[in-house]
Amino acid sequence: MTEIVLVTLAIDTETAKIDPRAPFMVNSRRRGTRHNRPCFDKPEVIEQFRPGKTLVRSEAEWNAETEDWIFGRRIDDA
Repeated sequence: MTEIVLVTLAIDTETAKIDPRAPFMVNSRRRGTRHNRPCFDKPEVIEQFRPGKTLVRSEAEWNAETEDWIFGRRIDDA
């Protein structure tokens, strides 16, 4: 089932700039670290961020087989 999750990009503490190579954090309404955790190697999600944004809402579906998120489109900012 598709849900809306918050995706937060990592910030380099020395430069205060977005680090596109770092994992990003996913926060869902589900409980536990299995669902609310860093995600790696998903450049298609980072590409959806507008310049200067570090937090977006995105459609995502939890895949119980692979225990990983499958991301859809970014939800437009309000």
